Amino acid sequence: MQPQSPLPPIQPPSPFRPSWVLRNQLALGRAPRRLSHLERLEEEGVRGILSLCAVEEAPPPEDLHSRFQCRRLVLPDHRSGRAPEPAELERALEFLAELLEGGAVYVHCVAAVERSPLICLAWLMRVRQLPLLDALDYLMQVHPGTGPLPEQLASLQRLHRPTG
Repeated sequence: MQPQSPLPPIQPPSPFRPSWVLRNQLALGRAPRRLSHLERLEEEGVRGILSLCAVEEAPPPEDLHSRFQCRRLVLPDHRSGRAPEPAELERALEFLAELLEGGAVYVHCVAAVERSPLICLAWLMRVRQLPLLDALDYLMQVHPGTGPLPEQLASLQRLHRPTG
């Protein structure tokens, strides 16, 4: 009898699959890193890509810019020691609006846990006028990996706080 390994068995990587937030308009997921990822995005009808991480965090495939309209805005995540400022979130929403003029957009960060869900939440709050908790509940249903940090959600609330 062989001894039991203390390590869990190695799981194959999950397939690259966008999570549609607004069907045929807005999707999110992890960073595309292979040609097959770009092909999947094209099959899904994506025309634009908004990247919220640095190139060094998730180097994109070479064909990315020739296949899609792309914008990049590096937002802080849990490793940076700070939450994004409301002005940074606003800039990301401006980029997203610009890209959406050309068709469906895929929003990504490295793992699609903090930054890309945060921007999709901001979009749902702004465009669909959803309260934060309703938007978060919805996003967790369509993208179960959603996990923005409390301080990131606080920045989002500051962005959407009525002025007056």
